[in-house]
Amino acid sequence: MTEPPESAADRAIREALESVDRLERERSSGPTPRPHTFPSRPVSGEATVDDGADGEAVEILPADDDDLPPSGDAFTSTPPAPATKKTVDQAMIESLLRAKGEAAQVLAQTQKEAKDMFDRLARVSADFENYKKRVGREKDDAIKFGNEKAFKEILPVLDNLRRAVQAAPDTADPTILVEGVKLVSKQLEDALARFGVVGFDSLGQPFDPARHEAVGSRADSIPAQHVCEEYQRGYQLHDRLLRPALVIVSTGPAEN
Repeated sequence: MTEPPESAADRAIREALESVDRLERERSSGPTPRPHTFPSRPVSGEATVDDGADGEAVEILPADDDDLPPSGDAFTSTPPAPATKKTVDQAMIESLLRAKGEAAQVLAQTQKEAKDMFDRLARVSADFENYKKRVGREKDDAIKFGNEKAFKEILPVLDNLRRAVQAAPDTADPTILVEGVKLVSKQLEDALARFGVVGFDSLGQPFDPARHEAVGSRADSIPAQHVCEEYQRGYQLHDRLLRPALVIVSTGPAEN
């Protein structure tokens, strides 16, 4: 998995930390004072000869022991102790160093949180892709096999119709065949009703454009704008119209 790209805030913090490191290196690489070594003082009572300004020998008289500092043959001078008061540059560098440490901690914590968030987002994205694929498969299966239960209810009706057709040639009384077909029709209506498909009666009812489809009209003893004949039965699926009824609408009694 690739790391998240560096943001503008991370880049700015990194550049600030690099600047602080550079200032710290420049401060620590400055010149250091060198100690000065003085020659040993002459022994008390001895005289030394030194060349004067004109090149002539000049005798230097020994100093009294009381006038000389109590030290050995040689001593080393050290630079004066630094002032205890901090300069502005030192205070600024120390402040920057403290800010550098705090910024480094914040940056490390932010980068850790960003990486954790990036990993979590990658896992959520993968889970969501798998979820979409699973839902798609379930949707396809629901469309493909959603009518399985209804078909299982209708198949016995088809079996009875086949038996009726096979028995028709050997039936001497057509009334028996008609009764058998009525039973099969009733069985089919019961199977459809278990899925919410029910028919409704239209004959003698007022014409309703929401449930009826007029295919003609004629004079009849039934009052005008009422259904006097039904060509095709209408059905509803629960509370929704599944198929309108095809009807003939009465225009009222015929005039003599």
